[in-house]
Formats: sequence, C-alpha cells, structure tokens
Amino acid sequence: MKLIEYIDIQPQNTKWLYDLRQKGLLIVDNSFQRNYVWTPSIQIKLIESILIGYPVPEIYLWNIGTDEDNGDTKYSIIDGQQRCGAIFDYISNLYMLKANSLDIKGLKFDEIKNKFFKDLNTEDKKAIWSYIFSIRLVRNNIERPDIVNMFLRLNSNNLTLNPQELRNAEFQGEFMNVASQLSEISFWDKNSIFGVADRRRMKDITFISILLIFLKQGIQEDIINTNINKMYDLYNEVYPSKLDDITKFELVISFVDSIIDGNVERRKFLKSSVHFYTLFTTTFELTMDTKLLTNQQINNYRTFIDNYHSDEELISCFSNIDSVIYKYKALAKEGTSKKNNRMERHNAIKQVMNYPIL
Repeated sequence: MKLIEYIDIQPQNTKWLYDLRQKGLLIVDNSFQRNYVWTPSIQIKLIESILIGYPVPEIYLWNIGTDEDNGDTKYSIIDGQQRCGAIFDYISNLYMLKANSLDIKGLKFDEIKNKFFKDLNTEDKKAIWSYIFSIRLVRNNIERPDIVNMFLRLNSNNLTLNPQELRNAEFQGEFMNVASQLSEISFWDKNSIFGVADRRRMKDITFISILLIFLKQGIQEDIINTNINKMYDLYNEVYPSKLDDITKFELVISFVDSIIDGNVERRKFLKSSVHFYTLFTTTFELTMDTKLLTNQQINNYRTFIDNYHSDEELISCFSNIDSVIYKYKALAKEGTSKKNNRMERHNAIKQVMNYPIL
C-alpha cells in the first residue's frame, strides 16, 4: 500500500477549519506534537502572511470517523496545530498584531499594526476568513502506526523536529508519560530552570528522561539519543517501577529546591544541565538510605555555588580539596556526554557536600 494514494488534497478556507473547531470536530493529537506553545511573535507573523496573501505550509488532518446519526466527520490534526491555534486565537481577539513583530516595510504594516481582529477593516477580516489552505486529508482506513511513520518521515526529512520531538511521535507509552508528568511539577517554573524555547522544543523532557535513565541504570550509562530511544522502547508498554521512580525523582527535586531556597543566582547556576545533573546524582546517592540531606551538606553546596566564580573564596572554604574543585570546574566545561567526566564531577560534589566544616 502506498500511503500517498490514501491522502486527498483539498483546498479549504479558514472558516471551514474554524467551524470544525467550534463543533468539536477538530481535535489535537499531542502524541504528534506538543501542546500549543508558539511564541506571540511567530503567531503574529503567520497572521501577517495570511493578510499579505503569502502561502503557508499545508495542514495534515486524519479522518478519524463519521457520526452515523448526524454525518459529522471528526478530524485529528497531525501537522498544523500551531497554525490553526494562532488563527483561532487571533479571531477570538486573544492577541493583537504588535508592531514590533511585523515587517515595518510590509504591504499591510500601517493598516494592521497593533490591531486585534475586531479592529481590522472589513476587507482584512474577510481575507482571513476566506484564506485558502492546502489541506491533506488522510483517509479513515489508515491505521495509526502508518500515520506515525508518515509523520516521522515527513519531519525527519525537513529537519523541523529534534530527537525528542520525534520520540514524542513514536512513543506514547509509560516512559514518555512519566517524563511528561515530571516536567509539569512546579519546581521547574518556580526556579526558571527551562526557558520557553526549551519547553517549546521539549528539551525539558529530554533532560528529565536523562535523569530517569540515571535512576534506572546509574551514572555510567550512555545518555546519547540511541540509549534514550532504547529506554523509551523498553518501558513503552510496561514500566514496573514507575511509581517508585516518580517518588525518588520528586524527593531529590525537593532537596534541590531547598538548596536553591529562592536564590536567583543559584537558579542561574543550576540552569546549566552539567551542574544540575551532578547535583541530582549526588543528592540521590547521599539520600538513598537516610531520605534527607543534612544542614551541613546543604550549606556546603550553597557555599560552593555562591562562591563558584571566586577561586580564592572556594579554596578558603574547602582548603583540603582544592585540586578536586579545580578538576570539577575544568570538567564542567565539557558537557554531560562523557561517562568518566560525569563520574568525576559526581565524586567531586560528594566531597564538597560532605566536607567537614569546623
């Protein structure tokens, strides 16, 4: 079977898409793409393109069935969630076309700058409603695995998706669900560990997956994409220790939160995946039996990061392990990929946290 033979190309306007959404017949399948996370600037540029009359990428919808009583057909958005969302939100007057996000030399700049949909002139409103999209409709008799394979190939070829976004399409099972669940705990936003761009490209999910791999396999295990994919596959259908791993993860995160204690500079320091990963692994080892960090261990690490950029202060506080600290700072510049570096940084921070302050 050639999948292309089961895809129909139809020109449809904004009104058609909007009506489907209003009737509950246009749904978002987040196994193909993450929640709606476009930045305001990108949304505005899309609306500007529509008003100017430029083409926009085609939208892929999957026919997931027709109601036998009223004849309504429901569609799942395979590709185009952000485009549809930006248009629907603009029509609903949820944002304006801010001038600083528009092309100042554009044909419509003076007419549309700083305007909500309700403020547009009649012709521009009609232009949005009547804008014709190229819709690729995948027929109802296509099975989900074929849809996923099509999506993966489509996005692998045009390089729009990173490895985690591709994993999100390929795996919808237990490991993905746990990583996604842990990405929503309040700690990350409270401490600004991940920026909007990181979340938009699912880099937070990747990092959390790496931390889960540590819980499952230890610090020596590879954290390259091949191994991450292997873990997603291994625990896709069944994740026996899921609840235990979630509990362990959240406990370590609570200790990290207590170390930060709302301090802005500590938050900035731990935005580095190298520092965060090392603190996470060390804290896990130190609390594996006792389920707590001592005040001295917490204060030692705070002293370490609060004075990180002053060698003089660091050596004054940790005079007997100066070579260990210098080694950590050198290895911290090399990223998280090398196993030996991860272990050496782990051992260095363990010595820092257990340092006997007199």
